[in-house]
Amino acid sequence: MVQNQTGTDQPTRERLKKQQPSNQETGNPEHKSERRFRAYSTRRVPIVVRVLIVLVLIVVALIVGAMVGYATFGGGEAMDVLKLDTWTRITDFWMKS
Repeated sequence: MVQNQTGTDQPTRERLKKQQPSNQETGNPEHKSERRFRAYSTRRVPIVVRVLIVLVLIVVALIVGAMVGYATFGGGEAMDVLKLDTWTRITDFWMKS
């Protein structure tokens, strides 16, 4: 939902653009170089770290979902999902079917 900002003291992007002079009007080459350096700022959280966080969250969600499903629908203990014996029984069941 977009809020109407007319009559407020908060500046919009359009108002800020109108207030700031462009580089052609000032003719100051130093201002242009400062602006170029600001455009290449570093990220707070690098992309690789973001990908790793998403992968960890996916694994945690799969484990929690398997625990809830096994305890609710399977009638077993939730911590049994983390045991290797449980998964060998499940894969054996799949292979025999």
